[in-house]
Amino acid sequence: MTVEGSSSATIAQIILEALQQGDKNRGELFDLTGKSYPILVQTLQQLKDKELIESYFAPTENVSVLTYRLHSRD
Repeated sequence: MTVEGSSSATIAQIILEALQQGDKNRGELFDLTGKSYPILVQTLQQLKDKELIESYFAPTENVSVLTYRLHSRD
């Protein structure tokens, strides 16, 4: 799903909706938004600052991958 001409609020909404379906890495979120990495990273940081999402390193066979999920509420 690529969204052209979207505001950062719309990009954030796409990210939040995607993370409701499960954890995603930057590559997966890039594919969903179709936005450049600088815009994607800025939006992800804004969502982290608002404590809506959190990141962690998911181990794979060869390397750990920075992955995002919805912020867990205690």
